[in-house]
Amino acid sequence: MSSFKLQQPVVHLPSFKVYQVSGLLLKAKIEALGLELPLGMLDWQYYHTDLEGWGKILYDLAFSSSLYKKDKFDCENYALKAMNLCAERYGLNALALVVGNIPQGRHGFNMFYFGEGFMLWEPNMGFDWSGEPFEIGDYGYQPEQILI
Repeated sequence: MSSFKLQQPVVHLPSFKVYQVSGLLLKAKIEALGLELPLGMLDWQYYHTDLEGWGKILYDLAFSSSLYKKDKFDCENYALKAMNLCAERYGLNALALVVGNIPQGRHGFNMFYFGEGFMLWEPNMGFDWSGEPFEIGDYGYQPEQILI
């Protein structure tokens, strides 16, 4: 009987600056946007990068639209996958799952903190604007509730 050893794939991580912000300060910034935090803040400290750093990692947090399965793996699952991968692979927990409205109806997507404010991220590559961060309100994205 032959045996083999599983090896994790080698992932080359880009270098980027990491900053820290307290959960209390980040909560105040989120509340100033008028967003609800139904579960409160999940961590005491949050780690983020600047826009240049986010530009180096966000490409890895966009996923093929072929993953979509109605109700089984839909918008909030894409956003949760991006949030978890960001924390696991890059050590950044300032990328949040957000639920809000877009012109097509209720939708789950991501929002990230970059030190000077927040930007939105669409993790499903099935949208024309996925792959580029954008401002709150662009493409009709209106966040309402956030999990961070």
